[in-house]
Amino acid sequence: MNPGDTVKMAPDDVVEALLQGSVDTHIHGGPDIIPRKMSDMAVAHAAKTAGMRAVVIKNHVTPTTSRARLVQEAVGEIRVFGGLVLNKAAGGLNQAAVEVELALGAKEIWMPTKSSVPDITLNRGDLNKGVPVTDEKGAFLPELYEILDMIAQKDVILGTGHLTAGEIEKLATLAKQRGVRKILVSHPEFEIPEMPIQMQKSLARQGVYFERCFYACTHPPKKLSPVVLMEQIKAVGSEFTVMASDFGQAFNEEPLTGFRRYIQTMLQLGLSREDIEIMVKKNPAQLLGI
Repeated sequence: MNPGDTVKMAPDDVVEALLQGSVDTHIHGGPDIIPRKMSDMAVAHAAKTAGMRAVVIKNHVTPTTSRARLVQEAVGEIRVFGGLVLNKAAGGLNQAAVEVELALGAKEIWMPTKSSVPDITLNRGDLNKGVPVTDEKGAFLPELYEILDMIAQKDVILGTGHLTAGEIEKLATLAKQRGVRKILVSHPEFEIPEMPIQMQKSLARQGVYFERCFYACTHPPKKLSPVVLMEQIKAVGSEFTVMASDFGQAFNEEPLTGFRRYIQTMLQLGLSREDIEIMVKKNPAQLLGI
């Protein structure tokens, strides 16, 4: 697509049909220490009204498994899932915390995000508050091996968080060796990890999935063109892709509105209805085991 090209609007009924039974695997709801657009409860209500099948609530500083279960019980008729991000607030690579969350029904365990060394370095933060996953020689820490074994045993998703592309590549190999079946690379197109396409293709051949987030197209000050997401989907394949909003920020639209706009935009850019069905329904449902 070239600048200035005319793009046909996708019919609303097609977009709404794609929303029916869809899953958004990456939403930030409140309560949170970061201002959020709406509460977990409001997120689930909106998704249920739209006919979505499930949502995954993510939080950088607190586990979400228990609160997701409570929200699902209160709202009904929609699945609400949570998990644990291994940031400083969780104790870093904390095997005990992972064990508890998995026992409660966590669907995803994420590597460090805001506490990752790459994230802190990019944002010029205090590296003393970071959660490294490797030692000074670049070898993965022993705690990580145990966490991967727990993830493998429960057959849940390993989310790669805000690691570098090189770390993710090595982590995926190790995780596969230790029996992890569900690996989801968090926003490969974003500033972290900004993963090269050839690396993505190589990982896809190993059965790794890629969670492409619409937030990358709204994140200030560096906003990616939606064309970048479309091109990466086409290059790597819809069969290895999950479309997610990563919305919930106070400055953004509501998560459902963002997810709807994401679907609309990808249709406008030429992705087929069948490909989008795979990315918003089939793949996320398979990863969540629903």
